[in-house]
Amino acid sequence: MSMSRKVMWLILAASPALADNSPDGAFEALATRYVDEFPALAPVAATWLGDHRFDARLDQVSAEARAAETAFARRYLAALKAIDLEALSRPNQVDALLLENQLRHDLWALEELREWSWNPMVYTGLTGNAIYSLMAREFAPLPQRLGHVADRLEQFPRLLAQIRATLEPARVP
Repeated sequence: MSMSRKVMWLILAASPALADNSPDGAFEALATRYVDEFPALAPVAATWLGDHRFDARLDQVSAEARAAETAFARRYLAALKAIDLEALSRPNQVDALLLENQLRHDLWALEELREWSWNPMVYTGLTGNAIYSLMAREFAPLPQRLGHVADRLEQFPRLLAQIRATLEPARVP
């Protein structure tokens, strides 16, 4: 997960949700859903950000996973378009634009840059952070964190197989 995506997640996580149908309420409900749903697509990053719902899971890097990430970004862009951004409060206008730019960046990275197909360092960081993010902070008792480390390590064969299927050797520098 890029640093900008981490920052976007933190900004939106701090936004209070309103229980109304105003443009601000609609955006804040959308932001709340984004913050709730996004971590499932990136369990390792979720752990790093402090969301521990997915600590036992390891990211998927298959074509199907990229398709799900693409659909996720397109769905949220479409939902943003349905909100009158000019009617939002100034702070929500800024957050909405940040979210829109992040989603557009995510699509560009998935469809144009395609770093997943040529940069093995993406996966080196993912595998290292899968363990490090569980052990670097004492957010839970050590036996629980070690159990999640074991859960993730058991998923490494699947992850490594997906990486081998994803990287295009002719494109790797």
